[in-house]
Amino acid sequence: MSLEEFQKFIDEQDAFFRSLGNSASDRERILARTVKLSEELGELCDEVLASLGIQRKAKLENRDPNGLGNEFADVIIVAFLLAKSLNIDVKAALERKMQKIREKHNVQLLSAKGDSNAL
Repeated sequence: MSLEEFQKFIDEQDAFFRSLGNSASDRERILARTVKLSEELGELCDEVLASLGIQRKAKLENRDPNGLGNEFADVIIVAFLLAKSLNIDVKAALERKMQKIREKHNVQLLSAKGDSNAL
């Protein structure tokens, strides 16, 4: 799946949620999606703990083997829906951020190499 295909899915889901007749304003939709993202992140954290065996026994016994992946997917989907609500071009934002990280790491690598040569 490409990022463009995923973005089309997000657009479809956004249209679906809007078609439900909910009269939420854009501001309310942004706030609801922000809260939903927090909820999904909490569920991901819970699943990470379970995957490490750091949960109560009842939660560990009923774990879905795909649970961790499913929770990652939920976080990503809701984050993209929130980005859409805020008119964020996620692809452009990712490209900018990746470039910034690469530049930062290149500086750190060069600095580390310079330090090791001094020894």
